[in-house]
Amino acid sequence: MFLGKVVGTVWSTKKTPGLEGVRFLIVHPYDLDKEPTKNIVVVADRLGAGLGEIVMCAYGKAARTAIGDQEMSIEAAVIGIVDQMNIAGQNLTRLLVLHGN
Repeated sequence: MFLGKVVGTVWSTKKTPGLEGVRFLIVHPYDLDKEPTKNIVVVADRLGAGLGEIVMCAYGKAARTAIGDQEMSIEAAVIGIVDQMNIAGQNLTRLLVLHGN
């Protein structure tokens, strides 16, 4: 599982039949130092996360379980939209949302 910020969307008019109707987002993962990594991940989203929101994502079987189809050809999915995060008493939610990337 990882935390990341939604930085974009992916539009695809042609895709595998099992992916019809699934929304895809571009997520920029965060490490524990509250900084973005240099990677982006394309994730399936059935929760309706929006641009700039912080999301929890899962990989593999956990992602397919969250989407509701073990046979779906996805590797990552949004499993939660973050309302608030605190580490050692510090509210990180505001810091991550405001971080410019």
